[in-house]
Amino acid sequence: GGGTVGLVPIDHGYILPSCRHLEDVNVCWLYWPQARRGYDEWTQRYIEGLDAEADMSLLRTTLGLPEDCLVTLFVGTTLVQCAAKAGLTLHATGLLMVREEASVPSAMEGVLSCALERCGLSLEGEVTDDEWRSDALKQALEREIEATVQAAACNQRASGLFRTLSSSCLFRHRTSSSDLKALERGGGGGGGASS
Repeated sequence: GGGTVGLVPIDHGYILPSCRHLEDVNVCWLYWPQARRGYDEWTQRYIEGLDAEADMSLLRTTLGLPEDCLVTLFVGTTLVQCAAKAGLTLHATGLLMVREEASVPSAMEGVLSCALERCGLSLEGEVTDDEWRSDALKQALEREIEATVQAAACNQRASGLFRTLSSSCLFRHRTSSSDLKALERGGGGGGGASS
């Protein structure tokens, strides 16, 4: 008892980078085992209750964050909400945020580029604060994120089905190894039985 409690500030400046620099996103929790589990009911409700607009307004007025950083908040919140609603795990959601290869843009970088293009803007060009704040950009981002999440959810379901099928003795017995390799690559396969 009687000890002193102190507050040590840490640099959180990279929490909301400019949406122009999403290539540097790194999520340390991506491969933690719990990231591959579905959300419990409490967490699902919490995610549904997130309000990107209110958070953006608060950060704009209290901290004066630049609009392109607030777009990052909007993208992240919208992504987590859409992904949770679609049944994606945190791991699958994180994969949409990070680059798998340094030279290949992440899914969210693609989302941002497409949304800006829909609004006649680009990451390379000059974008005003009013353009970053526009309802048209937010709506374009929402549409692009929803489409990207739906594709990821389809892939997650197909991947789960493949794992279930490939673990079945009957499936392995009736499917040739070349068919299994084709399925793993996402192809069809000949369907031939191996005796």
